[in-house]
Amino acid sequence: MSDALNYLLQARPEAMTAYFSFLKKSETHLDTRTRDLISVITKVAVQTEGGFRQYLTRALRNGASPNEVIDALLMAFPVLGLAKIVWA
Repeated sequence: MSDALNYLLQARPEAMTAYFSFLKKSETHLDTRTRDLISVITKVAVQTEGGFRQYLTRALRNGASPNEVIDALLMAFPVLGLAKIVWA
């Protein structure tokens, strides 16, 4: 977990508990692999290397193929631009 997230957990535990509850409830209609692929793309969008590696590993472990990861990246290309796709 990031330092910022750890800080928020300590500073506002009630808000973070509500936030994590919201996240859990919002994950009911997508399968794990799809959620992981979306998370990979969001990490590319904000270029967080640690998060990118974490979710890429998780996506592959949960059944996404390398080609599905590439497809997800290519689907995001028009929005993210070449620099962020190359970064990934």
